[in-house]
Formats: sequence, structure tokens, C-alpha cells
Amino acid sequence: MYYATPDFISSRTARGWAKAGLTAVTVAASVPDLRAAWATARERQEVDGEALPSKTFSSLPAGSKAVALGSVAAVLACSVGGVLTAERWAFRYGQARAASGKGLPHTGPALLYGALAGGLWLLPTPADTH
Repeated sequence: MYYATPDFISSRTARGWAKAGLTAVTVAASVPDLRAAWATARERQEVDGEALPSKTFSSLPAGSKAVALGSVAAVLACSVGGVLTAERWAFRYGQARAASGKGLPHTGPALLYGALAGGLWLLPTPADTH
């Protein structure tokens, strides 16, 4: 639905709000899985006797903390940049399909993106393979 919105919502502002709503629903739906993953990770650390990441981080010297935070910031910036680049490409691809006269030019590729995402979601996690 996210990538098909240009075919159904002509206003850029309304499309932005619709995408924000879809993103909020998706994030909210992932919260239970995220909380379960955190709980499992905490249990494993307690059983294995490992230090919690927050304690490990706080014990680092200031220079190492700066490097770690800088690395996280760089990965996050690259991730956001990659997503923005991919989204712009998907929109431009749909616009090019529209210019060539295709009906519902954004919806066809959006269905493919959804099928790919669904296939990735069905892949077992490393924890499921043991």
C-alpha cells in the first residue's frame, strides 16, 4: 500500500500523511516482537553471565564511546540515505511508467515489493534454525 499511494492519492501532503499512518501501524505491529526479542536477549545474557551492553558501554573510555557512537551514527545515516534513495527511485520509476501510459503505474511494482518483503519475512531467523 505504501508504494502504491501515488496511484490513489494525488495530493503530496495527503500522501505523506497516509504514508506516516502506514508506517505508524507497521511500527506498532512490530513492538510485541521487538519486546519479546529484547526479553530473550536479556535472559540469554543472564544465563550466560554476560555483561549487559549498557554496562559494557558505560565502562568504555571516552574515546571508545565516541568511536562507537560515531559508528552507530554513520550506519544510521547510511541506512536513512539508502532508504531515501530507494524510495526516490521507486517513485521516479512509477512516474516513468505513468508517462509511458501504464495503468496504476505505482501499484504493479508495489505488489512486487510487497511480495519480496513477505518472502523475506517468512525466512527463518537464526534462532529458529537451531
